[in-house]
Amino acid sequence: MPLSSIGQINLQPGQALPQIGKSENELYVPFKDILKNAVENAKETQRVAEQDILNVLSGQTDDLHTVIINSVKAELALQTLVQLRNKALESYNEIMRITL
Repeated sequence: MPLSSIGQINLQPGQALPQIGKSENELYVPFKDILKNAVENAKETQRVAEQDILNVLSGQTDDLHTVIINSVKAELALQTLVQLRNKALESYNEIMRITL
């Protein structure tokens, strides 16, 4: 079965491709950067959610909608991080099963 190219990527106005690579012709984002960003995102969203909860408990705010939204964001960020970890481990295990 012949493989065909994917074609061009349509970007939204103002959106740019990541420019990380060895040369101008090679565009990619290393997996370690994706994982690092996911960890930082999970930490930050968790910190914001914890601060919102403390603000509600101390009576500094009564905006429960924002607290719930930020708590769900933190949960989703953690779930995304766990899935990235799982995929990395599955990939590693698959590579280790390859016999040359």
